[in-house]
Amino acid sequence: MENRIVELENFKLVGVKMGSTNENQQGMKDCEAFWNSFISGNKQEAVAPLIDREPFGVIGASFYNVDPEDSKKFDYYIAAATTAETPEGMEEVEVPANTWAVFPCTGKTAGTTQIEIVTKWGPESEEFELLNTGYMTGEISSGGPDLEVYTQGENMEIWVPVKRK
Repeated sequence: MENRIVELENFKLVGVKMGSTNENQQGMKDCEAFWNSFISGNKQEAVAPLIDREPFGVIGASFYNVDPEDSKKFDYYIAAATTAETPEGMEEVEVPANTWAVFPCTGKTAGTTQIEIVTKWGPESEEFELLNTGYMTGEISSGGPDLEVYTQGENMEIWVPVKRK
């Protein structure tokens, strides 16, 4: 699979947030509805100007293990990586320093790419291992957020936290 490795110090995301669960694939439905509301409400006009650092693009970020009693709960942000002040009505969250495996794809191939990362690339990589586990059961053990970075048009990248073996 085509990918590159990126090392980033901690950075701030600023945008809008929702909470959801991986129970019965509810998170997929909630994220789709959240994006639809974000786009129909023209919220990208408030988020996009904040982008001033890598990863460059409007970001969908899944933060796992937000509830110590339920590993299926997660927070999802639609946000920008930024050094700017957090505008009123938006939330900010710190992304810890990590090494990331970055996979280019399109909106149409994102689902397939995510599956291949978890079922093929992660298990077969001789150099890196995924920091997040439990995707198949929805009970995530997390070493960092997963990022969807939407760049130009249909082009996007999936960023997953990894560590060297």
